[in-house]
Amino acid sequence: MLNKKFKLQDTLDVYISELENDKVIVTFSRMTTRERLEITTHRDVAMFLACLNGKQTTLEILNTLGHFDIGQAVKLLDFLRSKHLICEIDNNAIENSRYSRQIAYFDDMVLNQSGNESQQKLQNKHIVIIGCGAVTGAMAEILARAGVEKFTLIDDRKVRQSDLLRHLFCRLNQIGNYKTDILADYLKRINYKIQTKIFHEKLLPQTDLNNWITDDVDLVINGCDEPYIGHTSLKIGRFLQKKNIPMYVMGGFDAHLMSSGELVFSPYTPCIDCCQQTFQKALTNWKPTYTKVEKPEILIKEINNISISQEQLWDIGGAGGLSAMSLFSANLSCLRIIQFLVGDDNFDYKTERYEYLIDKGEMTVFEMVKQTNFCGLCNG
Repeated sequence: MLNKKFKLQDTLDVYISELENDKVIVTFSRMTTRERLEITTHRDVAMFLACLNGKQTTLEILNTLGHFDIGQAVKLLDFLRSKHLICEIDNNAIENSRYSRQIAYFDDMVLNQSGNESQQKLQNKHIVIIGCGAVTGAMAEILARAGVEKFTLIDDRKVRQSDLLRHLFCRLNQIGNYKTDILADYLKRINYKIQTKIFHEKLLPQTDLNNWITDDVDLVINGCDEPYIGHTSLKIGRFLQKKNIPMYVMGGFDAHLMSSGELVFSPYTPCIDCCQQTFQKALTNWKPTYTKVEKPEILIKEINNISISQEQLWDIGGAGGLSAMSLFSANLSCLRIIQFLVGDDNFDYKTERYEYLIDKGEMTVFEMVKQTNFCGLCNG
């Protein structure tokens, strides 16, 4: 212990208030969590804290200060470590200034390992993204900036003019190019170390997912919402269940542009079939509202007289939205994904879908549950 080097956590602010008889109040304020801790102690302890810069061993600091009982110093270090106020300096750790603020965040939030260990785990992950749209494109960017260095990107679609509204990785001169190619190049400009594998293919009922998803994959993000994300999630989720690979079902689609997705990783979470059953039960009594159109034959006649290209037909309809709404969904999802990928022991595996209702200023929560009377897998 005394031959080790320690420093105060980078996200701590420390305040000293003088009292009588060489006593002081030391206030630790953790910026990440707004957590505060106060201790009343001798002013020599404050001087000792000020010397914890990671450059000297504890013994060297004590020899410089003098008047310090070795046993009390060890107890003090044990207390500071138990409260996660200091961290040990690893001389063998690679200096990584690019991710220094993120590593400090992990030091505060992932307590079962060092921030450097969390960062290294993240950088070694392989993510598959099926469907490279507005939300999944933003998720790929967030994960790339966080340090993920290996992606497999799957989408058969090319960029259209309407995509420029919410696909933030696309540019005007890239209309007509494959989304996967553009996204791969975009990620490479964020980090030259990023490796990408690309498939210009569409998910079909007969698609062999073994061609896309190898055994080294750590997470599959399903952003394939055509014809319906529930159907595509069933196919992908059942395949991944056999390979013990987790899936994150994208949020932010259709009328739910400000929703998170959910992690599906049985047996820790409900399986994909239980998730679908949860939705089915919740929508049992839901009925659509129809708008009556007076004299529809006139409208049909007018439509038949208008020449509309296939590309224009593709753009008709859909929920209105902003790029900020897609980013909200992507950021909300990635906070959860990153916590899972780094191996936080406090990850709770709750399969919850959050949605912000922009007209009400409210956040709702919908939880998927194991259907024990329906599913042999989750009931087993």
